[in-house]
Amino acid sequence: MLISLDDYHPAADGETPDTLCFQRALDDVASRGGGMLYIPPGPYLIGSLALPANLTLHLAAGATLIASSRPEDYTHQAQSQAECSSRVLLYASHKKNITIEGKGRIDGNAAAWFAAEADNQGYRLPLPERPRILVLEACRQITLQDFTIEQAPMWTVHLVSCEQVRISRLCIDNDLTMANTDALDIDSCRYVHISDSYFSAADDGICIKTTYKPAPLRGPATHITVTGTILRSNSCALKIGTETHDDIEDVVVTGCTILDSNRGIGLLSRDGGHFRRLAFSHITFNCIYGPPVHWGKADPVFISVRPRHPDVAPGEIAWVAFSHLTGTMQGAINLHCEIPGALHHISFSHLLIDQLNCVHPEQGWYDIRPPCNQANPGGMGLDNAYAINPATQRPWGVEPWPGGMPGFYACGVTALSLSEVQIRRPEPLPPGWHPQLIVKRECDDAPDVSV
Repeated sequence: MLISLDDYHPAADGETPDTLCFQRALDDVASRGGGMLYIPPGPYLIGSLALPANLTLHLAAGATLIASSRPEDYTHQAQSQAECSSRVLLYASHKKNITIEGKGRIDGNAAAWFAAEADNQGYRLPLPERPRILVLEACRQITLQDFTIEQAPMWTVHLVSCEQVRISRLCIDNDLTMANTDALDIDSCRYVHISDSYFSAADDGICIKTTYKPAPLRGPATHITVTGTILRSNSCALKIGTETHDDIEDVVVTGCTILDSNRGIGLLSRDGGHFRRLAFSHITFNCIYGPPVHWGKADPVFISVRPRHPDVAPGEIAWVAFSHLTGTMQGAINLHCEIPGALHHISFSHLLIDQLNCVHPEQGWYDIRPPCNQANPGGMGLDNAYAINPATQRPWGVEPWPGGMPGFYACGVTALSLSEVQIRRPEPLPPGWHPQLIVKRECDDAPDVSV
């Protein structure tokens, strides 16, 4: 059945709240066992909405949902938290068969939640408890397609413990100066396919993770594919981690493009969950230095196994394959493991990369954050991103390359395989660059390295 929002007489002026008429329409869809709610062209100012099962929310071309700037308008609280906030604009829990589609837009109204100007580290101070745009928890049979979300003030789409998810032709375009505005967070989900989409954000483009959350929502993230998608990020374009309280397995990423990103692909194990069977292929990238507050140093691939909390051992990262990667980098590929034997069976084949010299104060430094504050390793916000080490005047976790910047760095990796790896460097080498293209170091135990 089809219901039009026009039947509920919204103001549709972008200034008068339309939350109540939206929720009445959604409740009517639920009372009839499901159906399509059609949103005609026009601007609609809304607060929190609860989505029912068996819903198709169709945003017509010209329809714009504008997120309220008033904290009190976010009445629905998610079970999961993000940066200490449970607020959410569109929410569903334990529902199935939800589709959001159409050529319309959702405007997150991010400017209302951030300082007007960035500080000298590129950080715009946010207000507390910013809302996420879309949070689905323990839902099944989810489709997100064709619509646009822009200017999110917090994580944009957060899928928690969901199954059977299809995302296609989704556009998320956030302000590149606003931190923690991840485009897409896949959290403890299974059977997820993402294709033909565009994600641009100051924080991660796509982040696959297993956060700490209530026990019924805990679980691994498995069987996830990403194809034909364009990513841009001031942090990490495609990240797995750092929140890794449960395992992450069977992830395939292919045919993607990474634009103007501070870090391309990041695998960061911190909280005990294991990473296994991950494959990345046919990816082009352009990795450039971003604002210092963001993790990364223009590295196309970063793999890190490092404790966050002294009482929690990070899980292993194993059986990871990279093939047919091509692009440019101002930094270097960086593999770093502080736990003997915890990073193993990593392969790189058919790489063609140009390592570029640039006039930038961060060239010559590498970044293994987090943790960032030795006194509070689980801290949030700036405490977790930019706590300064007095010895270097840079954040804890940002260090100079030992002996200069190489093209490929591997520390503490067991069973590393490199085949058909070409990294072209300037000639002559700029000052401060390592004379060796590939540098391998042993962290505690002697790794088995084959080149």
